[in-house]
Amino acid sequence: MRNIKEISAMFLLVAGVAFAFIALLMPPPGEIHDSVLYIFAQILIYAGSVFGISAYIDQNKK
Repeated sequence: MRNIKEISAMFLLVAGVAFAFIALLMPPPGEIHDSVLYIFAQILIYAGSVFGISAYIDQNKK
């Protein structure tokens, strides 16, 4: 079973993509506000660190 870090990273990735699409529909259409991009970048950093550290630890166990 996956641990809470991986579940939260996957949930945040889905939420970040949803936020980006919702931001495209908000006025003015087709423009994503800087705050949405900042949050999405933070989500990508978190998910990358969770999955990257897990992969590094799994690689060194072998």
